[in-house]
Amino acid sequence: MEEQTQSTMPTTRSVGLKWGIISALFSILFFLILVIAGANAFDNKWGWIGGIFSIIFMVLAHREFKQQGDSFMTYGQGLGISFWMVLISTAVAGLFTYIYSNIIDPATMEKFYESQRMQMEERNMPEEQIEIALEWTRKLFWVIYAVGGILGGMFIALIVSIFTQKKNPAPPF
Repeated sequence: MEEQTQSTMPTTRSVGLKWGIISALFSILFFLILVIAGANAFDNKWGWIGGIFSIIFMVLAHREFKQQGDSFMTYGQGLGISFWMVLISTAVAGLFTYIYSNIIDPATMEKFYESQRMQMEERNMPEEQIEIALEWTRKLFWVIYAVGGILGGMFIALIVSIFTQKKNPAPPF
């Protein structure tokens, strides 16, 4: 059996970028399905589906890294793969979602803001507080989307990498 050279070994970045693109494409497709179905694509109830698929894609990315490499992956390498995956997925899907919901079909964001208003009214918030909350929601939505996507993805990565790591029993020399 021939040993693999360093140049044929996968890198955490190359595997993470590939699976980040795959994850972004899935997120875009899922977003479009929700929009076409008339659902509020930004409703929190859809987040758990994204979380499940994030776990699946991370496991597949980690498996690919081990299969293309020496069959081992440290916890840090798992986090590295996941970091690139989450960063690319959040950036690509976020950019598409931003363009779609602010330029192509602004009604998607208005549906979200209206659902936020209804939730606040159900909690009997005063109208002035609702207006202030919606104003800040409009200002900070995309920042929270990006930061929340990256932090949420990395939280998942911290857990997934515990289970997918496979330490090399032989110490490196």
